[in-house]
Amino acid sequence: MSESEPPRELYPRRSRLPLEVNPFGGAMKRGAVLLYGLLTAGLIGLAAYMALVRGLPLTSGYVAAPAVGAIWFALRLFMTMAPRR
Repeated sequence: MSESEPPRELYPRRSRLPLEVNPFGGAMKRGAVLLYGLLTAGLIGLAAYMALVRGLPLTSGYVAAPAVGAIWFALRLFMTMAPRR
């Protein structure tokens, strides 16, 4: 911080502009939870099908790729559901 610039505490806090408030906030969060939940369940099902029914090894790309995708979307699901500070 340079000497000509006042400290950050001296700036007044600004309120949010009407354009910054998301009118679809609750619906978008519920939609994201639904989408990530469906993708997680679908990818888990696909990985289980490939491993159990088709008999592919766990290291096969047809099993590992959907499993990694399911882990990714499960992480996104938990991040979406967590409260923001």
